Amino acid sequence: MNQTRKMWASAAAVGVILVGGATVAAAASAGRVDQARGETRAEVEKTTPTPTPTPTDGIVVSHDINPDPSKVLEHWTEQRMEGAEPMPMPEVELKPGEFELAE
Repeated sequence: MNQTRKMWASAAAVGVILVGGATVAAAASAGRVDQARGETRAEVEKTTPTPTPTPTDGIVVSHDINPDPSKVLEHWTEQRMEGAEPMPMPEVELKPGEFELAE
């Protein structure tokens, strides 16, 4: 297959996708999705999400971490920035057979 045929085949595939997307958008905007739902008698069960339990052993943060950002600027003077050391990169300790890289 030469380059011109590949280009036309790709253009046709993109065109089909665009027309399909436009058709779905037009159907949704015209309310046909609701009409189809009524015709098929499909029902969607609505549930309320259950809240995730929070730990009660003092780990929950109940105050702002940085209530006054201007104090950060006051703390990090030029001398402190020159002497600052970067945080160490976290290291993952793998147990044998727990995770292996594919070669």
